[in-house]
Amino acid sequence: MLKTLVCSTSGQLLLSSLNLILYNKMNENNASAMLLRINKQDQIEAIKSLGFTNVDENTPASDIAKYMRWAGGLLDLSLATLRIEDGKQVFFTASEWNSMSANNRSKYIRIGIRLRAECRQFIIAKSDCIDDGGNKTFKWGGYGTDLRGLKNYGNGSQGLYDTFDGKENTDIIVEALAGVKDSQGTIGAPAAEAARVYKACTLEADGIEDTTVWNLPALGELMLVAKYKLEINELVTTMFGSQNILTTDWYWSSTEWDASSSWYVSFNTGTVYTNTRQSAYRVRPLAAINTLSL
Repeated sequence: MLKTLVCSTSGQLLLSSLNLILYNKMNENNASAMLLRINKQDQIEAIKSLGFTNVDENTPASDIAKYMRWAGGLLDLSLATLRIEDGKQVFFTASEWNSMSANNRSKYIRIGIRLRAECRQFIIAKSDCIDDGGNKTFKWGGYGTDLRGLKNYGNGSQGLYDTFDGKENTDIIVEALAGVKDSQGTIGAPAAEAARVYKACTLEADGIEDTTVWNLPALGELMLVAKYKLEINELVTTMFGSQNILTTDWYWSSTEWDASSSWYVSFNTGTVYTNTRQSAYRVRPLAAINTLSL
């Protein structure tokens, strides 16, 4: 079973009330009444302690309710696009996208799905990585190399499930292992490199080059994707076709176990494991979004 991801130990009053609202299946009127019983300033301080630092006394009550949902579970999934005119990331709900004219849609290129859940947000690439030869699995690489700056999460390590540093991990892995042949004959870091060079669109094919910084997910990020796999796949199918859904296979993370093994997630069961870096698993790139605002 997936370990529940906890945003913070702060704001317990907020999260306790949130859990009641989310999991006791109260209707909207009763949920609103529950929110009103909590002092607004307490709500604001609790929400800010969870990382939503832009919330203040001027934040509408409707937005506070959204932040509370974001803290305790899945807020929403949106289509992630690049605007051809300037390359800016723009996000649409499924209903917004479907209501647009073909002409307006043509101004954007779809690149993936934005996930906002449990005090986190990032973009999930629209498809798994595939190399030039059509292979869909990649070795981790660097067997026997303890990468400086990359924390080992072996037996008894704390914080394993709160690892959301995929970009930082990928930066370290790609730089440290570039062109290096490990003791098993693998050159470089195939999984991390595949994620980093991933392109959701190209200038030649789509009229815009994908400049998104894609990463090999950290274990916490990958677990969050696995947790909401059904909801993600529903939107992926609608926007990109069923051939691009998250499979039931194993996916590499960028989180180390030790110098020779790393963590991966089974997208069939949602459980986490470690294995030798010589194993070949799938890669689904993610792109970090560093802000926590609606």
